[in-house]
Amino acid sequence: MGKARLPITNYQLPMTNNRLPLLLAVLFALLLWAVAPLQAQEAEPPPVERLTITGTSAESLPAIEVRLYGRDDQGNPLDLSRETLDIQHGGQPVGPINYQGAHRTGTLTIFLIDIPTGVQGQLPALQEAIQQYASPGNMMEQVDYTAVYEVSAAQPLELLAPINFHNSVRNLFATPLSPVAGATALYDSTLNLLETSVNLRPNPDMPIHVVLMTDGTDALSSASGDAVSRRAAELGIAVHTVWLENSDIGNGAPGQSYLAGLAAATGGVGMQLNNTAELPLIWNRIAGFRDQARIRYQPGNLTGGTFPVRVALTERPWITAETEVTIPANIPSVLIDLPPESRVLSLPNLEEPVRLRLQTQVSWLDGEERTIEAAQLIINNDTARPFEIPVASLSEFVAEVTNLTYGNNTLEVVVLDSQGMRATSPTVILTVNEGRRDVPSTLDGGNRFARFLAQLFTFLLVAALIGGGLFFLWQRGMFAGLMGKRGGGRRARRRGGPTTTITDVGPVAPSQPTAVTGYLEVLESVSRMNSPIPLQGTLIRLGRSPAQCEIAFENDITMSRLHANLQREGSDYRLFDENSTSGSFVNERQVPEYGIQLADGDEIHLGAVHLRYRRA
Repeated sequence: MGKARLPITNYQLPMTNNRLPLLLAVLFALLLWAVAPLQAQEAEPPPVERLTITGTSAESLPAIEVRLYGRDDQGNPLDLSRETLDIQHGGQPVGPINYQGAHRTGTLTIFLIDIPTGVQGQLPALQEAIQQYASPGNMMEQVDYTAVYEVSAAQPLELLAPINFHNSVRNLFATPLSPVAGATALYDSTLNLLETSVNLRPNPDMPIHVVLMTDGTDALSSASGDAVSRRAAELGIAVHTVWLENSDIGNGAPGQSYLAGLAAATGGVGMQLNNTAELPLIWNRIAGFRDQARIRYQPGNLTGGTFPVRVALTERPWITAETEVTIPANIPSVLIDLPPESRVLSLPNLEEPVRLRLQTQVSWLDGEERTIEAAQLIINNDTARPFEIPVASLSEFVAEVTNLTYGNNTLEVVVLDSQGMRATSPTVILTVNEGRRDVPSTLDGGNRFARFLAQLFTFLLVAALIGGGLFFLWQRGMFAGLMGKRGGGRRARRRGGPTTTITDVGPVAPSQPTAVTGYLEVLESVSRMNSPIPLQGTLIRLGRSPAQCEIAFENDITMSRLHANLQREGSDYRLFDENSTSGSFVNERQVPEYGIQLADGDEIHLGAVHLRYRRA
């Protein structure tokens, strides 16, 4: 019996040994199948569209201010003044949400150039492109910063540290660039630059843009091209790519394909260097992030402490950002007490200072009373020309204001208390119309008694002149026809002459209107406009708001409320941009701060509005 079992036992053992490896292989394959989706999910790069919160402030209690900017899925800047936002404070929805205008932070643009010997013929064009950006109309001096780095065999080499002056960039190229001998590590240099770029910003709120100018080839890097795309997307840094043609390797199509994908994955713009006419697309994209939105909201239950804040777009809730805001329990709160019906006035001109009477209320979150050490009135965010408020009369004071403009003006009161705590009042909008002086009594800070005496003196003087004139006419017998024999009769009868009658000759003819000096032909606009539009006067404002502009394109949302203005110089006009969101362009050139003199036939782009200027 035992001998009969041996063959069976010897036969089963090999079977068991063969099945175990097979079973382990199946289990391993199942594990890989389960983990693969997770790895694929982790490998998916962050989306291009996003919101970025750069700061919060509790200095405007009872409102909290958030500063932020955003970009869409193509990398274009979001106009948050036109977006509806959902904000949660401490996990709870907040009360009124108000756009408070733009906060200018500037940008940091880093040029990273890869210049092997094969691109030597394109170095002059590369230098010219960088200088084109660092010129008026693109880079704003003392606001925007520019840096230049060079790709090397490992780390990027600094050619120009971040600087905010045009001439500093020009001086860099006083000595022409020389190509780099030997292979370069494009991916490693770019990745290292991305990691250190955050510390290069002069202002931590600045958005960073990298302009990568290369043929797209890499022979030395240990990092991959995908790692560059992923890290730039994680940091929220747009990488704009300008690819060069390398004579040593040909056109370099694989490298160009990578560069185009890198720009698309990070919200940048990609193009060839020889397309010089398209380079302003990159410069305009960068300039669109120069200003950030100031959003204020009011929490439902205002208390001291640190609270999470979440901001999202209502129509695209996946575009969101989170941060924290700290509200000190002893922070002051200041309010301008000006009724809504007193926030509109009319003035014949703005050349002379305007005296405004304002009242304020100051309190502290913890209910304690403290001393105010200093106070200022800020008009239209003009912190360079504040009005110093006497602390003793902070509750009610008269300010001589010199920087009002026609249209909407912003008023804010800033205080500093004895603890060193600073507070800013919620913004009050004051609308100034052009016309006969009409200032609400609660706002009028003029000397009423002196004005009354001046008006009384003027009335008495006019009455005396009229009375003297009538007496003179009566003495001359001019009223005989109205008063019969007794009206000036004696002198008239003695002379025996005829009486004189004063005849009504009707109203005086109005003065002739200002002559038309030019026209604007409307080539493209969503708003229905009569074309051509005649140009009259020395100053003509253009934009979306009829309350602020003489020429208003009400339905063109691509225009700012006050987008640009035309100022007559001689027989033509000069076009100025009014810090518009989408910019102003003449013949595809962006209008600089000092404006552009228009010539007959010039084409103007204001957002999506397309116009042509014609002389009269």
